Amino acid sequence: MRAPLAPARIATPLLHIASMPNFARSSLYRKLTMMSLLSTGTALLCVFLAFSVASVVNKRENEGHHLSSLAGVVATSSADALIFNDRVLALTLLVSLEAKPEISRATLYDRKGKLFATYSAPTHAGEAPAPKLDAIDEDTLAMANIEGGRLTSPRLRLYRPVIGGTAQVGVLVIELDLLPMWRDILRSVGVLAGAMCVSLLVSMVLARRFTRSITEPVTKLIQAAQQVSESQNYTLRVPHARRDELGTLIDSFNDMLAQIEGRGAALTTHRDELERQVSVRTEQLERAKNAAEAASRAKSAFLATMSHEIRTPMNGVLGMTEMLLGTALTEAQRNYTRLVKRSGEHLLVIINDILDFSKIEAGKLTIEYINFNLWDLLEDIHTVYTPQAQNKGIALDFDIANDIPVAICGDPNRLRQIMANLLGNAIKFTEQGRIEARVRVASEDSQAVMLRFEVIDTGIGISREARGRLFEAFSQADDSTTRKFGGTGLGLAISKQLVELMKGAIGVDNGAKQGSVFWFTVSFDKRRVDPDAPGGQQHTLDGMRVLVVDEDETTRIALERHLAAWDLACEGAESSRAALDRLATRARAGQPFDAAIINMELTQSSGLMLAATIKADPLTRPTRLILLSPERLAADPVQRREAGVAYQLIEPARAADLFACLGTRPRGLTAPAPQFLPPPQTPRGEGTARIRRVLLAEDNPVNVEVAKAMLESLGLQAQVARNGLEALEAVRSKTFEAVLMDCQMPVMDGFAATAAIRSEEQDAGRPRTLPIIAITANALQGDREACLAAGMDDYLSKPFSQAELAGVIGRWIALPLSSNVHHDEATPTLPPEAREVIQRVVINARALENIRALSEHGGDALVQKVVRAYVGDVPQHLRTLRRAIGGQDADTVRRVAHSLKSASANVGAETLARLCKDLEQMGRTASVTGAASLLTDMEEEFQAVRQSLNATIV
Repeated sequence: MRAPLAPARIATPLLHIASMPNFARSSLYRKLTMMSLLSTGTALLCVFLAFSVASVVNKRENEGHHLSSLAGVVATSSADALIFNDRVLALTLLVSLEAKPEISRATLYDRKGKLFATYSAPTHAGEAPAPKLDAIDEDTLAMANIEGGRLTSPRLRLYRPVIGGTAQVGVLVIELDLLPMWRDILRSVGVLAGAMCVSLLVSMVLARRFTRSITEPVTKLIQAAQQVSESQNYTLRVPHARRDELGTLIDSFNDMLAQIEGRGAALTTHRDELERQVSVRTEQLERAKNAAEAASRAKSAFLATMSHEIRTPMNGVLGMTEMLLGTALTEAQRNYTRLVKRSGEHLLVIINDILDFSKIEAGKLTIEYINFNLWDLLEDIHTVYTPQAQNKGIALDFDIANDIPVAICGDPNRLRQIMANLLGNAIKFTEQGRIEARVRVASEDSQAVMLRFEVIDTGIGISREARGRLFEAFSQADDSTTRKFGGTGLGLAISKQLVELMKGAIGVDNGAKQGSVFWFTVSFDKRRVDPDAPGGQQHTLDGMRVLVVDEDETTRIALERHLAAWDLACEGAESSRAALDRLATRARAGQPFDAAIINMELTQSSGLMLAATIKADPLTRPTRLILLSPERLAADPVQRREAGVAYQLIEPARAADLFACLGTRPRGLTAPAPQFLPPPQTPRGEGTARIRRVLLAEDNPVNVEVAKAMLESLGLQAQVARNGLEALEAVRSKTFEAVLMDCQMPVMDGFAATAAIRSEEQDAGRPRTLPIIAITANALQGDREACLAAGMDDYLSKPFSQAELAGVIGRWIALPLSSNVHHDEATPTLPPEAREVIQRVVINARALENIRALSEHGGDALVQKVVRAYVGDVPQHLRTLRRAIGGQDADTVRRVAHSLKSASANVGAETLARLCKDLEQMGRTASVTGAASLLTDMEEEFQAVRQSLNATIV
């Protein structure tokens, strides 16, 4: 029974070889050999299986036919024995089957199915007796050969009816042993398997022999190709004597090598020639490059020189003109002087545009990323350009969407410059009608916000032909427009470059009816926003409940609609009583108001009284209170604190301020500061006023006179040094509050002098407390950075006005109380800090008058109360600041300076409030460098403020 396994043993290795995963990586010789063996083995296996199956089927059929014939003979002979009940005869007939050894058993049954006679071969004598048939019917006969019907059965059983006459008299059952048949079949199959193995071995030998005749030339080709690839030797050839396809392949390979060899020689010749040409061209390009770099350096040097040479006389013209306007002039002289000043300012604008364009052309213009309040910036721009529009009889409106973020990170100066160019052009080219500036959110995600700015005017419009060149340099709408309105035509070109640097786009469309629509988009970073900056700690207003308390129905409804646009649940109250009822009702229902906006002007009770009543009730105490008043000092800080008011806004409240007050997360209530008595100090009068000496390092005589006159008008004593060496000697011998250092001077320039001063401070172990302010006519990219890198503290570009000089100096030292700036007309583009310095007084009397007007029964008592609270609180704040600066605690410096700034502004101490603002800004930048000097100025200023306040309440 084991012989049939031989073909399986032969086929299994073949299948295993064919299914190996490394078949694809095998050599060509192995692949051909394996393919030959697989095909031959598969064919032999099919022949073997067909022969085996045919042998088994044929043997079974032959044995069945023989058994059926034998059973027919025995059954016919046994009819008489059954009829006559002759068991001996029946047994004799059955025993005669002994002649066929394959018969293992024969059994005769009568018509009732009972055993009549039986025979068992000697080799099967020990087997179980013949089964008994209970009945003989058609179903029983149909069971014939049931066991023998299976192909692999070891025996074959046949049921044959015994017929006597016309009736069935019994059944003959004969069993045939098939084991001898299976042995014969296995012997035949074994012989066939042996023949197959021999055939397979012969096939393997022949396959290897013939395969080698194919693979050897291919192997030579492979080796030759590898050798050529490694050595780049195309003279190699593969010899052969074949006349078949492989010979043709080798000949083609040799021809290909010959062609490559020829082309290689040609390429070598061309390469040598090309290298010679490249060497010549490289030398020419190197010379051209050196010439271009020299031209670029000459251009940069020319721009720097021209900037300095142009701005230096402009400084004298504008400075002296400004000083001249502060003197007594006739009306005609004043008009002439104003005309000179305007012409000089217009020329300066043209110079600045050209220099900005040169920066862009040189690729040196950069964008800063700083935190700023967008709504404040837009409000400042609106304030600056509204008077210009009003002078032409044009309405200027700003339409700012409510979802515009307050605190963002970007470049406010460049954004201001773009808006200034667009608004300036709109005002210039619009004779009548209106101008509208719109700001919308174009797109926003968690990282950035894209804003779309539009400036819509009703001016002359722009033709389709002019749009293509509108944003090009030195171009305007058309020639007639240029002649009529003037200008350099650089504003829009600069704006386009700035917008693209800020990852935005700019364009122009026609207006709905007339005029034009200039638009641009700018992306701002939201991830860098300082959480401590104004608006930086805001959260969403969605779902907030706000109560508006105002007796004026029109104002109340307008504010409710405005708040509803912010997705707030807003309700209105027309009186104090109605407000209290609504607050209490909502609180009892479990839906208290988050905030209440209260108008200060209420008839039955003031807004402060209503606020105090709300905070007195534990049920309504959690509601945040915002007070709207017609004037900034309608309620002093003490009153607001005692009444529980969180914020106070001036009517009409700006959307940005109102949004910031509602969106800022509430903080704990600030307890009233303890009253401290100030330390006794000597009163500071005119005779004992401290002289503030400033060193002016300048070599140009005109600039010396201009700057010296400006400094003296600010109450500062100026000492002049004609070069950097004289400045260095002056600093060594005397003490100065500040140094104005010109960068370009003979003997020693400002950079070298500053570096020497800083080096001596460091060698002596002294802190860096002397402010050095660079004054230079250079205005190119990198000039400010170069000044700061040299050790200077600030930067002032020539020509500068007295206001700009005061603004820069005021950031580093406190100007004397007697300082005053004489000017004829305010420059709308001045920063707020400069305007505060220009109009500087000790106490703004209007602030005290506003406080006095709050009381119905004599305002002196209220003023005295406010002044005493302020004078008592400030010394403690100053001492806290002193400790915080000594401990390098910038956060405490920021927090205390912010509180002191608000309190000082409320009592009219505007100069002290400005100093507090500067100190607060230092704290925001996490730096206290120079804070000690600024705090000294604040302490001196407070003494003057305290004297003025004490004199006021006496």
